[in-house]
Amino acid sequence: MSILTKAIDWMLQEAARIWINNEYGRFGTMTKLEIDSQKRTIHVELDLKGETAPIKVDVGRYTLVEEDGKTYLEMAEVSTSREWINLLLEEFVK
Repeated sequence: MSILTKAIDWMLQEAARIWINNEYGRFGTMTKLEIDSQKRTIHVELDLKGETAPIKVDVGRYTLVEEDGKTYLEMAEVSTSREWINLLLEEFVK
């Protein structure tokens, strides 16, 4: 991975983490966001209200999709550190 790609990933993840914390801070805090745009992976750590330990989320593959002038993040191979969340993802988000 080039230095430029690493720098872009770092700027994107910091901007996204700050935006998410400002937008959804009532639920808790995103303490870590790691994006690898070449491998198309994401790692997130969340300190959510009511949880006694951080929740970790790993996206094994993502794609950016443009539709009607908007860009969406389509995620595949998502797993978390909470079994009940993994079961919900398997059941409702395929």
